[in-house]
Amino acid sequence: MRAGATILVTHFDPFGHDSLNVSQEVATRLSPDLDVVVKPIKTSKRDVDERIPLLLHELNPDAVLAMGQAEGRTTPSLEWIGVNLIHSSMPDNRQETHYAVPIIPGGPAAYFATLPLLRLEHTLKSQGLPIALSSSAGLYMCNQALYLFSHHGSGIPVGFLHLPSLPEQTVQQPERPTMPLELQLRIVTQILQDIKEWLVRGQPRWEGHL
Repeated sequence: MRAGATILVTHFDPFGHDSLNVSQEVATRLSPDLDVVVKPIKTSKRDVDERIPLLLHELNPDAVLAMGQAEGRTTPSLEWIGVNLIHSSMPDNRQETHYAVPIIPGGPAAYFATLPLLRLEHTLKSQGLPIALSSSAGLYMCNQALYLFSHHGSGIPVGFLHLPSLPEQTVQQPERPTMPLELQLRIVTQILQDIKEWLVRGQPRWEGHL
């Protein structure tokens, strides 16, 4: 990894019925000692379309960890794949709804994440930290972010992490699965430390999820 290498961490703003987004709460509390660049992305198709190419051009990062919220999940989940489709009945934060819309018309059907997912899973589980690998990032802005970072990233290692809701998000949904902020911060910190170590080792970017 070159001197001054950059890991870009992105998060979304609150959407739907929520007044906060766990990815924002975690990302904005990461320690400065991690030496990562944290950037917000608004939860709308148009904003994601515009923001991601600009971030990649401005920062030229060495790796990207995008993060978002996954209501209903019990465990932080690293996503395997982003598909070329948006489809949801929920309006985005521009109050626009997207039914079966390609993210990039004529683009590849899907992209696999290129961060070392199995390595990250192994590291976290060896420390007794909960993590899962997921085969679906959904069909909303989180999936769009993984797809577009991969599409525009020109070989940059890219991954997406879905985070469970926080306990304070259950006021109107008491059955909603949650995980404390402190634990989620610990998990994300370890993931970023492991990505940095993987980059420092000089492992080829196109190889290896171990």
